[in-house]
Amino acid sequence: MPLNVAVVGAGFMGQLHARTVAECDIADLVAIVDVSEEAGRTVAGRYGVEYHREVADALTDGRADAYIVAVPDRLHVEPAVTLLQAGKPVLVEKPMAHNLGGARRMAAAAEEGAARLMVGQLLRFDPRYVGAASAVAGGEIGEPLHAKAGRIASRAVGTRMNGTSSVLFYLGVHDADAIQWVTGSAVRRVYSRAVSKLMPSLGVDSEDAIVSVVEFDGGAVGQLFNGWTRTEDSPVGIDGRLEVYGTKGVVEIDVRDHGLEVFGVSGYQLPDGLHWPEVNGRIRGDLAAEVRHFVTAVAEGTPFVISVAEAMRAVAVNDAILRSVASGVPEDVEAV
Repeated sequence: MPLNVAVVGAGFMGQLHARTVAECDIADLVAIVDVSEEAGRTVAGRYGVEYHREVADALTDGRADAYIVAVPDRLHVEPAVTLLQAGKPVLVEKPMAHNLGGARRMAAAAEEGAARLMVGQLLRFDPRYVGAASAVAGGEIGEPLHAKAGRIASRAVGTRMNGTSSVLFYLGVHDADAIQWVTGSAVRRVYSRAVSKLMPSLGVDSEDAIVSVVEFDGGAVGQLFNGWTRTEDSPVGIDGRLEVYGTKGVVEIDVRDHGLEVFGVSGYQLPDGLHWPEVNGRIRGDLAAEVRHFVTAVAEGTPFVISVAEAMRAVAVNDAILRSVASGVPEDVEAV
């Protein structure tokens, strides 16, 4: 029997999740929740499902077995805590929360409600990153010595966010998770610097980029870098990289393109071929795999591919990075 799923959030990611659930053969989309009645009713009407203004209303309605929280990242905590305390399984879009305090509240709510919590770190479903993690775990490159990971987006992303999220939490949380997951080692200390010239010149209260030197448990060192500084006419939407150098070899990932190039009347384009491409009229790729994994694991009682502790460690690293930017000195990553 399909799992009944409600999506909290009717923005860009909420709409993607709603469509993905609606197209999933083992799930039924039953409701959309959004404080904006216009946005929420529009998406709910598209799929012929219920609309609720608040998660409390959806809980009272009782149709949903599980929930996906896909509101802006600084708004994740309250709806997720309410749902988890009510015992509902929750898939929350990355980042888990916009600070470690919020992530801890969410984890505590899951414990209190005996509820299952999964954080949607999309790269956990990207075959390239999964392959890299498997290679390192399998000993292909020996002991990791140094690593780097990051992504640089178009400045259009920064202006669209308009100060509502840090470059670290909108982009960098992917890399804070990936560098620890792929190397198999937790980041324990960071030294970080930021530059804020471009975004302020465009009227946006945000940093342009943040670069960090990191130390891992076990002695390896590395670098994390994130920014939204690529020019808007660049065909590259996200310039993402990961490299891990070991005692016996190296693993490298370059995600500037997905293997498809288009030269046409609209110019040079590098379309998405992996994250959420439309294939034969349906959303496929990493997002569809993430949603299907969540639904299957909830229905069958099997483990999620990412633990709550792992998701919290990515937030803890970002917290330490922001503290280091502010203090100008290295900062320890708090234990989770």
